[in-house]
Amino acid sequence: MIRVPVLSPDGEPLMPAKASRVRRWLKSGKAKVVDLMIPGKEGKRRGYGGTVTRHGFRKGDYVKAVKAGITYYGYVSGDTTTQVSVSNPNWKRLGQFTAKKVQLLQRNTGLVSTVGLSNLTTLSGKI
Repeated sequence: MIRVPVLSPDGEPLMPAKASRVRRWLKSGKAKVVDLMIPGKEGKRRGYGGTVTRHGFRKGDYVKAVKAGITYYGYVSGDTTTQVSVSNPNWKRLGQFTAKKVQLLQRNTGLVSTVGLSNLTTLSGKI
């Protein structure tokens, strides 16, 4: 069950609650939603996705991974000393793969993904 962090109208943190309860609170004005990447005490957010792992991947990189002769396409969601976790677009894990059998297809830049959008054209008709 997903819990949503919320603030009271005067900015005090409330206990995380179920989404249905939070919707009621938002409609009645009793709460407002908190950004899930909350700045720390120093006002800085933690680093996310910028550091390249020991295998050369970054969280969110689009990769091709092979396991037991089956090829999977997905996004890097984590790593261990010898393996890389690969997930589908809904962040459901497809599995953990040996780092040597994972190939980078597109780097996560933090911008809109262009995977599968190669058939789009500009207004002038040129790419």
